[in-house]
Amino acid sequence: MNEATYQTAAAAVRDPDNAHQWRSYMALVRSFFLKDVRIRYAGSLMGFFWTVVHPLLELVTYTFVFTVIIGVSFDEGYSTGTNALFLFCGMIPWLSVSESMNRCTSAFRDNAPLIKKLRFPPSVLCTYIVLVEGFNQVVRFALLAAAALLISHGLSWHLALILPVMMLQLLYAQGLGMLLATTQVFFRDIKHLLAPALMIWMFITPIFYPESLFPPKFSPVLMLNPLSHLVSIYRELILNHQLPPWGSVVIFATSAALTFVLGAFTFHRHSHEFPDLV
Repeated sequence: MNEATYQTAAAAVRDPDNAHQWRSYMALVRSFFLKDVRIRYAGSLMGFFWTVVHPLLELVTYTFVFTVIIGVSFDEGYSTGTNALFLFCGMIPWLSVSESMNRCTSAFRDNAPLIKKLRFPPSVLCTYIVLVEGFNQVVRFALLAAAALLISHGLSWHLALILPVMMLQLLYAQGLGMLLATTQVFFRDIKHLLAPALMIWMFITPIFYPESLFPPKFSPVLMLNPLSHLVSIYRELILNHQLPPWGSVVIFATSAALTFVLGAFTFHRHSHEFPDLV
C-alpha cells in the first residue's frame, strides 16, 4: 500500500458502516502482514534463519546443556531425541508470544509518522505482528511434526485441536501486545524492562525442565503462569497424543480472554492521545 491507499483505507475504518469498517480494517492488517512475511521470506535467507535455523541452534544448545550435561529427563525412558522434541514443543509457543510482545511494545513509537499523519487505527500494528508471529509458529510446528514422525511416536488426531489452542494464544498475545504498546507510549522505559522480565518469565515456565522439577512451595507461581498451561497443552496434544487437563485449558482460556479485554480496554481508552505523544 502507498500513502494514498493507506489514507483511503484508514478513512474507511472510521466509516460508520460496521461491515465496511471491518473489511477495511482487515485489508490494512492483510497488507502489513503480507509485507512483513514477504520481506522476511521472499529471497531472504536471513528470514529463514531467524524463523527456523536460529531456534534450532538454540534447541541444540539447550538440549546439550539440560539433557546431556545436567541430565534432565522429561520422563523415564526418554532419549536425547525425545527430550529435544519436548524442549522444542515448549520453545515454539514461547518464541511466538515473546516475539509478539517485543515487537508490539515499540510498534506505535516505531510507526509514529504513520499514526501522526494518517490517523489510521494503531491496533492494526499489533494485530498484524501477532499474526506474523503466529505464522512463524506454524512453520516451526511443521518442523516439529516432521521430527516427531521421524524420531518419536508420530502424530495423532489430537493435532487437529492445535488450531483452537492457537486462536486462544493469539488472543492472549494480542491483549499483551496492545497493553504493552499503549504503556510504551506513556512510559518509554517499558521497552528496557521487558527483556529482563521475559527472561524471568521464560525460566519460571517449564520449557527446559518437566513440571515435576518445579519446587512444590512455589507451585502457585506455576499455577498462575498462563504459559505453563499453554506449553503443557501443546505437549499433550502433539507429543503425548492425549487431551490436556481441562484445568489447564480453562485457566489459559480465561487468562487469554481477560488479558485481551484488559489490553483492548487500555488501548481504546488512550488511543486518541497517541498522535500527540508518539
